[in-house]
Amino acid sequence: MHNPLEPVRPTPGEIRSDLLLWTGLLLSPLAMGVNTIVGFTVAHWTSDTGRKHLSYLVSAIDLVLCISAFAISMSLYSQYRDADENLPINGRRVFMAKVSMLLSVMAALVVVAGTLAVITLHPWD
Repeated sequence: MHNPLEPVRPTPGEIRSDLLLWTGLLLSPLAMGVNTIVGFTVAHWTSDTGRKHLSYLVSAIDLVLCISAFAISMSLYSQYRDADENLPINGRRVFMAKVSMLLSVMAALVVVAGTLAVITLHPWD
């Protein structure tokens, strides 16, 4: 039996899962930040030229990043869904996967809201 006071070394699969969890958790805020900063920069060019295709491209790339973060989190959540949430390590993985899915949905809503602004506004507004 394992001594509970002795540190446990994670397996390579657990290390990979943790890296994927952090990737899923941090990818959607990165996409949201890129959408805000790059979208603001592209908005000046869009209002000067009247062409919106570059703004749509920025939004599409950021939406793909949010969907990717959700897919990563969902796959890891399905992997650890049956884990006991009262155990510190697996409970943390389940919690991180749930938070990552929530964060990616919220980031996708911000990206969609930014795209709606591009759709509804005209260059002279």
